Amino acid sequence: MREATPLLAALALLSLTPLCSAQAQLVGDWSGSLVVGGRDAHIIWHVVKASDLSVASTFDNVDEGILGIKVKALTVKGDDITVVIDDVIHPNGQDLPLVGTFVGKLGKDGNQVAGTWTQTQPQPE
Repeated sequence: MREATPLLAALALLSLTPLCSAQAQLVGDWSGSLVVGGRDAHIIWHVVKASDLSVASTFDNVDEGILGIKVKALTVKGDDITVVIDDVIHPNGQDLPLVGTFVGKLGKDGNQVAGTWTQTQPQPE
């Protein structure tokens, strides 16, 4: 793990088995990779629907052992997806603010999401 640089990347590709309807079609566990400094990081995106029909999600960076990164906001408009992260993670036992936005599109078959991760904190190297 590179200290203080989790999730730095420009491109993410996530895949899962499809479900259906706006945010609800994202419900499930998506597995894919995030390109970090020229290498792939294994990412899992958990999307769950609560009993009140709201949708919540978290990310796990499996390779760096950073689990439960909270998604502050998830917006779905047609095939366009925006995920905002503003959380404090704990790599190597240190508190580290992680702020960034993923902007992507759901593939026509509903089985892939591809887009760009832009991290504003910590500053990318």
